[in-house]
Amino acid sequence: MSVLPQSVYRRSREPRELPTDLRLRALEWALYFAVSGKHTAAELGKTLRTDVAESMTRLLNLGLVAEQELDASEYVNALAASGDREEKTLREFLLGVSGTPAVPTPTPALPPAPFIPPITRPIAKPQLVRPTFGFKPLPSPEAETKENRDMSGSRRMSLRALMNVIENHASSREAGQLDVYRVFVRVDTLLLKRNGIETLRFTEDRLVADPELEQALVKSMKKTLGLECPESVWVA
Repeated sequence: MSVLPQSVYRRSREPRELPTDLRLRALEWALYFAVSGKHTAAELGKTLRTDVAESMTRLLNLGLVAEQELDASEYVNALAASGDREEKTLREFLLGVSGTPAVPTPTPALPPAPFIPPITRPIAKPQLVRPTFGFKPLPSPEAETKENRDMSGSRRMSLRALMNVIENHASSREAGQLDVYRVFVRVDTLLLKRNGIETLRFTEDRLVADPELEQALVKSMKKTLGLECPESVWVA
C-alpha cells in the first residue's frame, strides 16, 4: 500500500473505540493523534521531522486511519502542499487531480510493538519511581547549566506536572498530547525502562528520582519545543 505525499488522512476509529491491548510505536501514536482530515502526509512528515510513510501504512493496515476523499479543489491544494517539484503538462496535472485514491480496506492487526499507549490526564497521589541501578552519571566538565546540573537533590521531578506544562503550552488538547509524545520519544528508551516507565498512561503521578532521566527530559523539552523546564515541575 503506497502513501502518497499529497494524500490526506483522517482517523477511522476514535480513541474511545480502540482495543485496550492495542500497542503501537511512538511515531505511530503521534501520527494517529495528528491526522485530522486536513493535512497531507507531506505536511505531517514536515511537522514530525521524519518520513511517515511506513508508520502511516501500518495505521492504514490496522484500520485506525483512512484516506480522506477530496474534491478536485481540495486535491489541487493537497498537491500544492506535497512538495512535488516534477514538471507536468496541464493534461498530466489534471489526470492526477481527477484520480482520487481509494480508501484502504482494514486488515487484521500486526504483531504488537513495544512502548507508549495513549495518555490519560487524571492525577492522584504521587508514586516515587526509584532508579534500578545505584549510580549517578559523572558531572560534565562544561559549565553547569539548567540542562546538565544535578537537579534532584532533595526534590523529585513530577511527570504529571511536566506533561501539564507541555499540554498547556499547546494550542489544543490533541496538539498537547502530540507534543508530550515528541518530548518522550527523544529520551533513550532504556533510560525510561530503567526507571520503570514503559507507558505514559498512568492514574497516579510519577516522581522521578534519577538525575540522568531528569536531565534527558529537560534537554528534550528544550530541543523539541524550545521550552525551559519551570521550577514548578519539581516537588519536595
